[in-house]
Amino acid sequence: MVQFGEVSRSIPYPVLEDGNLSYPEGQYQVSIVPDGNVSVVVEHQLQGAPFINRLLVQGKCRFGCLVSVPLTGYRKLELSKDPRQVVEWDIDVVGEPPMLRPIVVTVEEFTCKLDSSDGVNEAWRNRSITFPKGARLALRGYLKAFSSLNQLLEVVKDPNLPAGSFEVQPCTEEGFYFKVKVATDLFNFIQDHRGYQLHRGSILTHIASRCFEILKQNYGPSQDSNDDDGEWRQFRNLLAL
Repeated sequence: MVQFGEVSRSIPYPVLEDGNLSYPEGQYQVSIVPDGNVSVVVEHQLQGAPFINRLLVQGKCRFGCLVSVPLTGYRKLELSKDPRQVVEWDIDVVGEPPMLRPIVVTVEEFTCKLDSSDGVNEAWRNRSITFPKGARLALRGYLKAFSSLNQLLEVVKDPNLPAGSFEVQPCTEEGFYFKVKVATDLFNFIQDHRGYQLHRGSILTHIASRCFEILKQNYGPSQDSNDDDGEWRQFRNLLAL
């Protein structure tokens, strides 16, 4: 358990985050929903932190999301006045689906005194505290933009394949994904199953099974080794999956 004294020495103002005792009843909940291949909808919800909520109403802080790709050093902060925030990126710039870190950050410097109505730990009350511009008032851990197998698939039509067939290839670009080449008839059926939903589902299940088979064969731990840290751990997409 992190002690309050340890937190106050490193950060000179209260912060709502896991392991920080600044807001005894505080909760910062975030949901991230994919919105296409290069954007997500981030919904912020604060509870038990009336001080931060008041600052949001006053316009002294905003909801935000830090978009980053550790492999390339890419970092960008997206801000929003609304708790429902759309975050977008250019895949040609970031190179792979990025990591996301929801935050609430100040947009101006100010000084104030806190009391019991602010929801903070009593150690922060009745003190003159300066919040610099850019202070992170609330933050969550890093989250992956996409984490389902469906978002790791790129399905393309290949007229050279025999009817009813498909081929799965692992690709290590853009953080790893599977390129699924399918015959023309199969591609058209997947796009328009004409009411045969169960049959379409069985085809997609077969494709997913082949993906996991490739992961086991090529990216799992060696049979003659007890090391569970397979090669797949170098790819953030697979870590998220």
